[in-house]
Amino acid sequence: MSDYYHHFLTSMSGGGGNPPLSQHGASIPVPQAPVLGLGTTPMSSDYPNLGGYFNGYAEPIMLSAPKAQRSRRKSAPGLDHIKHRRTRSGCYTCRSRRVKCDETHPVCERCRKGNRECVYPEPTPPKGSVKDLSAHSQQGSPTSSRGDDDDDENGQDGFLTPIMNEDEEEAESATMQSSTPTIPPPPSASATSLTFNHRPIDSGQGPDGDVLFYLNYHRDHITHYHYSVVNDSDNFFQGILTGLAFQDEGLLYAVVGFAAYHHTLQNPVGEIKDFLHFYNRSVTLLLGFLKRKETHTDMTLLTILQLATIEEYLGDWVNLMGHQKAALEVLTELYTPQTIMQTPVGRMILTWYTRFDVFTGIMGSSETLLPREWFAAYVNYYETRGAEDPTELSYKIEVCSGRLRMISMEMSLLFGRGARQDVTEEEYTAEHCRLYNALHEWKSSWDSALVNPEFLVADLPRNGAAETDRVFQPLTPGLLFRPPLFASTILTCEWNSIALIHGSQGATEPSSENMEKLRKHAYVVCEIIVAVEAWPLSPAGSLIIMQPCLGIAALFIHQEEASQFWIRKKFALLERMGYISSGTMRLRMAELFRDGSCLRWWLPNDEGFTPLLQSVRAFADERNATAVSTQSGNLRQVRSVFSRMDIRRTTSHGQGQLSDGVNTMLLE
Repeated sequence: MSDYYHHFLTSMSGGGGNPPLSQHGASIPVPQAPVLGLGTTPMSSDYPNLGGYFNGYAEPIMLSAPKAQRSRRKSAPGLDHIKHRRTRSGCYTCRSRRVKCDETHPVCERCRKGNRECVYPEPTPPKGSVKDLSAHSQQGSPTSSRGDDDDDENGQDGFLTPIMNEDEEEAESATMQSSTPTIPPPPSASATSLTFNHRPIDSGQGPDGDVLFYLNYHRDHITHYHYSVVNDSDNFFQGILTGLAFQDEGLLYAVVGFAAYHHTLQNPVGEIKDFLHFYNRSVTLLLGFLKRKETHTDMTLLTILQLATIEEYLGDWVNLMGHQKAALEVLTELYTPQTIMQTPVGRMILTWYTRFDVFTGIMGSSETLLPREWFAAYVNYYETRGAEDPTELSYKIEVCSGRLRMISMEMSLLFGRGARQDVTEEEYTAEHCRLYNALHEWKSSWDSALVNPEFLVADLPRNGAAETDRVFQPLTPGLLFRPPLFASTILTCEWNSIALIHGSQGATEPSSENMEKLRKHAYVVCEIIVAVEAWPLSPAGSLIIMQPCLGIAALFIHQEEASQFWIRKKFALLERMGYISSGTMRLRMAELFRDGSCLRWWLPNDEGFTPLLQSVRAFADERNATAVSTQSGNLRQVRSVFSRMDIRRTTSHGQGQLSDGVNTMLLE
């Protein structure tokens, strides 16, 4: 694999320790929202200019910086350069903040002054201990810790990289709230037994028991919706993935870290370190495996994809795309478009990867990295299976989902060509019209079995619903289906959001009539979210998969106070579920709502902004800012798709004028 990913993982493992915490486990201060100078009057248009707003995805990147460029620090003018000693044994808190630790026990000087929790790394567990957890382990782990290089330069000691001394500003204390208990904490070290794959396993003592606990938690509580996957006919995420985790330490800790993250957010006594040390262990193991230049396997690829999913939850699209590039390299090394569809693991790998590929492509006005033939192979496979068994619903769902992904991929190709100015206005318009027809043909050509009225949810409980939750219709007929057709509800939501993106990216300003059509798509998205949230039988994670749809719809609905507050409540709910909104996205929403308080939290008086969530948010923000700063010299500058959403400008003759982004894209 390219050296860029080795350096990338090294920098990540250096930032993967505990975030700054107080000695009582409280989060570092979350700054109050600055004054934005946004005014108080409503915006003059329903189409704000929100360039790069979505999930902090401002500019796509290619992580290919030479190591020397990244490691070099510039001294301030007039100051002598001082060479600082590296350390391996500093506390987690100092190392995660990338500052010098004096290694004083039990509390270092920096943590004492900043009133932070000071935790030192525990000794690395014996080699191979994870492989003894279960009889499922039948082979050596390709990312296990055996033979890890002790690289002084990279500083891989099993936890965090060495750090350099640098100046810092001590943070102030923040006001905290108590969290609401919703789920019991993990068992103590003396817990006796757990089950995995429907058989009892002795949880034993200490960390190994925690690993088994979180694997069981993943199996019982984490669904494919948590991974933003519409359908999982092979039971990959709750069955196959957790089984494969026993064969590979890097994958094991990545999966366990994801489960621990979700559990911790629901745990009234949870702390960030409860999941971060699993994540960091996975990164360290993966780095050691790559340094040994061992043969890549499915487990290598799954580990990278799982780490990318964690980055998405933290709102860190810079680091996510670093994983995505590495995943592409391994995927095309291991598979062809034909062979990847031959196994359940290969099929889900393709589904998992292409979801990132399409999303980052569309959001960044760049082409997907995987060629069209891979997307076509997916559709062709399930069309063939469906022809062999016309009654199997899962095949129909996969065909439907695959075709929509194909259209989205073609949209990203068009946006990418436009961003490179590799298309005339006439060509852009012609392809844009073709995609419009393809989108509406997709919706009208559903197999009747996917909209079987027998599976429609007829009514929803509304008892106790606040008035702010009644902004949108509680249930529009034909939108909410119960399993096995719940995927039809998700696909309808995704289609409406994709139609919004497509409709906003025309070469000319949309008419008032077309604007109203786009707004209707946005309202359907919101109505589906209302219905899914209100229905007590909605699958776990089903709101998570619709988070991108909500973010897009928010740009198009009327900006009445009630609508704004409803949107803010949903963003707050999703963050409490673990899907952190990036600082960039919060800034764009603050601009849209003309309310700078969004930068701190979505709701007044910090409602629902628990100390743990404040810690996670602050850690994610600091980590994201560090990643962008570190890699800023190597970002590939591509204009975000949302930079073309300002269509308020008109010519002096009152005729429609192309938005700034489209003008630049097509006419320069």
